[in-house]
Amino acid sequence: MADKNKNNPQKKGIGRRFKEMGSELKKVTWPTFPTALKNTGIVLLVVAVFLVILLIFDTILQFGVFRWLAWGGEEATTPGAGAFESISALYNAATYYIRPIFNL
Repeated sequence: MADKNKNNPQKKGIGRRFKEMGSELKKVTWPTFPTALKNTGIVLLVVAVFLVILLIFDTILQFGVFRWLAWGGEEATTPGAGAFESISALYNAATYYIRPIFNL
């Protein structure tokens, strides 16, 4: 009598699957250490460049939003007080405009 599990792919054991996985991993051409190091450096450089770009855009947008929020604030309208002369002006403007939105 023939073994019923011999030709049934669903009945193969987990050991067989690990053996097949190992044989496939042997076929992979792994990079050398200098190549892997070079590729890692390129990835880190690209990440750093995008980090700087995002920080620049974030800073521009942040100051633009704070200027817009502080434009109608009380300290911004007093004589001699600009929107960016103090942190308290930014805080007051943000508190005046943002707190009602979130019911804080």
